[in-house]
Amino acid sequence: MRRGISIVVLVGVVAVFLVAVSWVGFSRGGNTDAGRVFAGELYAVTEGSFGVTVPASGELAAKEQINIHNLLESDAVIIGLVDEGSLVSKSDVLVTFNDETIKNSIRQSELNVTEAKNALDTSKSNLVIAGKQRDSDLAAKQLAIDLADLALSAWKEGEDVARRQQLQLAVQTAEKDYSRLHKKYESSLMLFEKKFLSKDELDRDEIALLNSEATLKKAELDVKVYENYTFKQQKQKKNSDLRQAIDELDRAKDRHVSLVSNLEATVAAKQNRLDSQISKLEKTNGQLKACVLKSPAQGMVIYATSMGNRRDEGEPLKIGKQMRRNELVMTIPDTTNMIARAKVNEALSGLVSFGQRATVICDAYPDEVFSGEVLSVGVLAEGGGWRDPNRRDYTVEIKIDNPDDVALKPSMRCSAEIYVEQVDKVLFVPIHAIHRSGAVVWVWTQDGSGYSQKEIMIGRFSEAYAEIVSGLGLGDVVLLREPLPSQVIGRLSLDGEQ
Repeated sequence: MRRGISIVVLVGVVAVFLVAVSWVGFSRGGNTDAGRVFAGELYAVTEGSFGVTVPASGELAAKEQINIHNLLESDAVIIGLVDEGSLVSKSDVLVTFNDETIKNSIRQSELNVTEAKNALDTSKSNLVIAGKQRDSDLAAKQLAIDLADLALSAWKEGEDVARRQQLQLAVQTAEKDYSRLHKKYESSLMLFEKKFLSKDELDRDEIALLNSEATLKKAELDVKVYENYTFKQQKQKKNSDLRQAIDELDRAKDRHVSLVSNLEATVAAKQNRLDSQISKLEKTNGQLKACVLKSPAQGMVIYATSMGNRRDEGEPLKIGKQMRRNELVMTIPDTTNMIARAKVNEALSGLVSFGQRATVICDAYPDEVFSGEVLSVGVLAEGGGWRDPNRRDYTVEIKIDNPDDVALKPSMRCSAEIYVEQVDKVLFVPIHAIHRSGAVVWVWTQDGSGYSQKEIMIGRFSEAYAEIVSGLGLGDVVLLREPLPSQVIGRLSLDGEQ
């Protein structure tokens, strides 16, 4: 198929060249062939077939590849590096970074972890001691409450009752004694008046009566004092002792809650610090492992500085180079599954779709023609940059079949032709014979000794030929260039022309 396409392209190029030569001769004047039309500048409309293909160019890439990034956060200086283009196996060392600073950080982190662990153990011990002290203090305070409550109950049910009975007994005893002595004194008076009792005996009976009266009054006074003062005082004292014991328990609880809460917060803070130091140590150990980058799979090594627009970044990848964090170091492409990333002009991109057949030729292997299949067409067009700001291209990915295992590598330049369709049994003319003015499509057709514009309608087209839907018949002759003014027989009435 490629040979047929190449012949078509060659014919077109020759025709354009002949047109250019004749036009240059006319413009320079003095050429005897200025008004002459060469046979290669004319084309008779024929019926046949042609293939619709879309040209593309780009470079090879691996369909799948592993990107190797620098995982160090700082001081990533390369001290060991595998050669670019090397074939590596899984777990082979690719890059080694300087690890002296990280090892120092690990030693310091280990010390910090030990200190944090000791501080945590101390705070936990303090918390345990405080808990035991709290339990002991609260038990003592509770015991004081129990004792005060027992004392209050003992006083109410024992001491107070016994005291009241004692006072009542004293009053009753004093009353009986006073009554007995009073009767005796009265009897002694009668005996004294009858001269049966001496004055001294009477006086002794009177003194005994007075003493018993004083004892009675004292017993009655003790009852009043107890009821009005002693009882109330003891009652308030016992109740106060109980309330103070209860209040002291509450205050002790509050003190210990505050103390234990502070110690628990201290333990939590020490635990967080220990966790932080352990995490930092683990992270630093991870950074130490990241000082040695190993291949996760088999493949070929390609430096990031050799890929795409990174070629212009200056210093290539080498020993002693310092890498940025997360910077791409190299890739390991799967060279057994290659694709072509080719650019297709915006005007032709609509003809390309998934699954279309294609052929790919690499500049490195000009004699090898690889068959392929369109995998995807870019969604957005890319500009042509400062070299051609008006150019718009779409990226097309083409899967390459490589049954002979040719050593294809990423970034190899390549060209491709995408087969859109085969147009069979139609009238067609070379694409450069066709002109357009607004919505009108026309050609220059042979009209006697000159040429006239003729409106046509075209259908499918390729880079070389276009299908004639109407306006031309089999055998009509069209001019493949602009005729000289003296050769123009007739013109169409085109938009913008008088």
